[in-house]
Amino acid sequence: MASNEQSRTRPTRISAADFQALAGRQSPRKPRVQHRTWTARPEKGSQQPFHLRLPFLPPSVNKLFTTVRDPQSGVIKRVLTQKARKIRRLIVALVDRQLNPHALYELHIDIYLPCFTGKGAVRKLDLSNRVKFIEDCVCTALGIDDSHIFHVVLTKHDSESELTVLEIRERDHQVERDAA
Repeated sequence: MASNEQSRTRPTRISAADFQALAGRQSPRKPRVQHRTWTARPEKGSQQPFHLRLPFLPPSVNKLFTTVRDPQSGVIKRVLTQKARKIRRLIVALVDRQLNPHALYELHIDIYLPCFTGKGAVRKLDLSNRVKFIEDCVCTALGIDDSHIFHVVLTKHDSESELTVLEIRERDHQVERDAA
């Protein structure tokens, strides 16, 4: 008898050298890729919030895609940049569980970066166009649809180094129904 629960194979893990390269440090050599399969199932009942810390800023929508021409057919396509694909693989590799795909969630993103220039002026950096890509990557890795995110909180903090902290919490269904 076939099981209704689907097993999921884990994609290629990102190596420590690729992780360091994304954090601003260069790796001396091309790392070996290790493959591993795994299965994860959403836990029943109340879940702890999901936390993820990334030592870099999410890429801007303006830097996510590049235009390439297929040499055989001549068709021009928009594809993810190499850096965006590495970040997507990194996030999927860091996620170690799945969430309930039927629950409602809220997403909290705290971004730490230098907010001021040397002269004290506010640094021009648009954070709102960085949310969608990171939200899609994390939701896909957790096994939930991003339409189940009902509340997004984005906070910018002044810091000397760049850091992105994500937290996904389950929302109470009754609160949502009473508000409607």
